[in-house]
Amino acid sequence: MYLMVKQKVKHLSKEEYGILRELCHTAKNLTNEAIYNVRQYYFTKGEYLKYEKNYTLLKNSSNYKILNSNMAQQILKEVDGSFKSFFGLLKLAKKGKYSFKDCKLPHYLPKDGFVALVIGFVRLNGNKLILPYSNTFKKSYKPVEIKIPPILTDKHIKEIRWKLKYQTS
Repeated sequence: MYLMVKQKVKHLSKEEYGILRELCHTAKNLTNEAIYNVRQYYFTKGEYLKYEKNYTLLKNSSNYKILNSNMAQQILKEVDGSFKSFFGLLKLAKKGKYSFKDCKLPHYLPKDGFVALVIGFVRLNGNKLILPYSNTFKKSYKPVEIKIPPILTDKHIKEIRWKLKYQTS
């Protein structure tokens, strides 16, 4: 069993919060791009666009390039998972085990929305996480350091999810 710790980060400056806000918004844009690709492929070919093909289509996207590649791939995997669920429900509906009217394609996220950042490859500097950036993002923004709780200092951290608490426009 894994230990899960929820932490409210209160020591961020306005600049650091702005950086995280921009990354979460970029993650939402990439999510919508990935959803668009899969939906259009489904409408035109009647088939499922797999993660690997979607990755190939999006790896040169400006939103993909802003995010760290690990974060961007996690977003594409989450979109892939939601569509696998949809297509699984369609199979059940064809067998008569589920209602077709309840099978709904994943929707686009709101224009001014945000998505949680998923850091799947966690590197710590002492008791601090330095938020990973892509090389293009690193050139324009200073690093954001987040202090991790003492309970996690001697633990192996598998994943960190960063979610904005207050989402003001």
